[in-house]
Amino acid sequence: MSEVLKKLSEPFPKEVERTLKKGGTSLTYIPISEVVSRLNNVLGLDGWSLVVKECRRDPVASDWIIAHVALTAIIDGSVVHKDGFGGQEIKYMKNGNPVDLGNEFKGAVSDATKKAAQSLGVGIYLARSDEALELEAAEPVDPKVEAAWDNFKSVADSLTEEQRVKLSEFWSEYSGGRPKPTAETASMVDVTALSDEAIRLSFNATVVENDEESS
Repeated sequence: MSEVLKKLSEPFPKEVERTLKKGGTSLTYIPISEVVSRLNNVLGLDGWSLVVKECRRDPVASDWIIAHVALTAIIDGSVVHKDGFGGQEIKYMKNGNPVDLGNEFKGAVSDATKKAAQSLGVGIYLARSDEALELEAAEPVDPKVEAAWDNFKSVADSLTEEQRVKLSEFWSEYSGGRPKPTAETASMVDVTALSDEAIRLSFNATVVENDEESS
């Protein structure tokens, strides 16, 4: 990924994020002003442009304003075109008149603009699952550690419940109370120590310490 796309995709500060309650669910979104600022700061004022291709009431759901915008950006010397579609539901007063129809048109265009900018990575992290983000941010596992961990797990899985309790007690004492490691967090030293203890337990062996006799 280019540096420009990385900058566009960077998460926004928590203080600019907004929350919307919808259908019993809290949705996090970024205001259009922050999206425009991100495009200006990363691409430059002359590095992008927006054209509203269509903005009108939906012919079927007439209580909705639907907008279609086309965003053009210059990224790494190449011209990129992204389309965005957005909508805004019309709010009515008690007498049946729209509260502010112009504001609804503006909201539809803003929504479409954010969708187009999202295609370039702006705010895309809000549309992805927490699990996917954690996996992407995680450090790659050392193949040697991964293989050693698999070997340890194969031995640990064969232990009895009592032996597993003893293995947990060993780890607590050995690590000084650190959380139990995983394939992603364990070091080779940790895996080796756990493997040795798991093998000892599997054979019901006893650790014997021999003191060297001085002559």
